Parts: sequence; structure tokens; C-alpha cells
Amino acid sequence: MKRLLLFILVIMGCCGRFASDAKRCPATPTVVSPVEPLLVRSVVDDVRCRQWVDSVLGTLSLKERIGQLFIYTIAPYQDKGNKELLRKVVEDYKVGGLLFSGGLMQNQAMLTNEAQRMADIPLLITFDGEWGLSMRLRGTPVFPKNMVLGCIQNDTLLYEYGREMARQCRELGVQVNFAPVADVNINPKNPVINTRSFGENPVNVANKVIAYARGLEDGGVLSVSKHFPGHGDTDVDSHKALPVLNFDRARLDSIELYPFKEVIHAGLGGIMAGHLEVPELGKNPASLSAHVIDNLLCRELGFRGLVFTDALEMKGVSQNENL
Repeated sequence: MKRLLLFILVIMGCCGRFASDAKRCPATPTVVSPVEPLLVRSVVDDVRCRQWVDSVLGTLSLKERIGQLFIYTIAPYQDKGNKELLRKVVEDYKVGGLLFSGGLMQNQAMLTNEAQRMADIPLLITFDGEWGLSMRLRGTPVFPKNMVLGCIQNDTLLYEYGREMARQCRELGVQVNFAPVADVNINPKNPVINTRSFGENPVNVANKVIAYARGLEDGGVLSVSKHFPGHGDTDVDSHKALPVLNFDRARLDSIELYPFKEVIHAGLGGIMAGHLEVPELGKNPASLSAHVIDNLLCRELGFRGLVFTDALEMKGVSQNENL
């Protein structure tokens, strides 16, 4: 179980706040078909969402509520063993969502429908597609990586790109895309962000991130800007070890945090916290730090959406002896 539990959904505040931030909560399982936009900001929808969440939470045990905080990564294979694993995590552990690791599009579609039929509570189907479905699924449309897209001067094209990504995600029953990367890549020795970033200029990165993310959300898919508070100026891959950002707050505000501040001001819905040690912000990795998530991101910067951690199997946290 530990090997595959990769993402934890951090709900800020109380359950009532989750209802507000989620914006729209379906009463029946979602299958692979076009869905209504997730981020309809009307008072009526907000009230209905709160009522739905409260009614569901009232029926769950503590163990089931904890299970709802996890997104489980599973391979999209149709073999008997994988289907039994899927049944176990959905029916026994009551996970809140799924992330398919890659493979064939048709397998993901069939397993998504099967998982939604199993689930008592609709599953949040997520995808890690920074440059579209082709990042994970074979035989799908291929788009340039962000470093190329960062050179585009007309941000409207990035918005339309986001809309198209949302359309493709929705065809697969995906409601959340862990994109775009909001890191400012100013370190040429960065082994993990580099071409995944829109570039080295914080303003341009912010503009591209907002355009792409708004396209996703207008298309009915939650965007998740990452990796807060900023993974661009590191020479360590957080998949392998814990990077350290030895910068003061003035530097963080002007570069690393700048795109995320603009994402928040734009009212976009999701942010992922990275496995990053930032001494200026405390001793714990940002992804597991109450000071970074609750105090800085939510209280000081005013973020009201959903916060995700990066993968919990990454060695930046899984092999950290100080945790």
C-alpha cells in the first residue's frame, strides 16, 4: 500500500471549507463522458455543494474520511491482479481519487468507468499531463513542452491550448490535471524542471501559467499550479533527495513566489506543494509544513482552493530521516 500511495489531498480548514472550494460536487459517480464545468461560482451551486458534502461526510467513519484524502496511483492494466488492486483501494480503503501512471488510453477509460461504478463516493480522477495526454498515454496528440510554449508572445494561444487539454481530459473522465508548472527555471543545472518550465522570467512564467490554467478551468478541468513555493532554482531532483532553497524572503517574493501570487490573484483553483526545504520558511519540507501551507499560502497569500502535495513516494520526503 505504501508503495503506491503517492498524493495526499490537503483540505484547508474544515469540511465546510472543502465544500466551498470544490465548487461543484456530483451526486452520482462520473463516467467517461463530458461533464459540467467544475468551477461554476454561483451561490446556489455553493450551497448545494456544501449540503452534498455535509450529507456524505456525516455517513463516513474516521478511517473513511482519511481515505478520502488520498489519491492512489495505479497502472492502467486490464489483468486480474490489477483489477483486484483497484477494487481493494476503492472499496476497502475508500480512497478519494485515482491517478493512472501511464499506458494505453483505452485501458484508462475502461478502468475509470469500472472504478466509478465501484465507488460509493464519486472518485476524483486526476492526470499528470503537463504537456497533454502524451506525457503519460501512448498514441495521443503530442504538444511542445513548456519551454517552447514560453516563447509564444500571444498568451491567447496558451489559453486555447488549455481549453484543448481540458477537452481531451474530459473525454477520459479526468477532472484534475496536475499542470501547469509555475516554477521559474533560472538554474541551468536544474535536473528536473528545466524544459517543464515556461522560462526564466517570473512575469512571463506567470502570464503563461495563468493563460493555460484558465483555459483548463474554463474547459471544466481543475488546474494545479506547481511546485509551491518554487522548484526552479535547484540543482537537486526532489524525486531523489530534498532540495534546499537558501533564499531570503525578498528573493522568494520576487522570483519563486511571484507566479503563485498571480495564480492566486487570478482566482485559479489548485496548487501543488513541492518537496522543498526553505529555511526562511521553516525546517520541514514545504509539502508537509503547516507554516508554509496554512500560514503562508492560505492565510498570508489568500489562497482558497485545493492544495495537493507532490508524490509521497518521492525520496525528498520518503527517505527524510528528520520527519
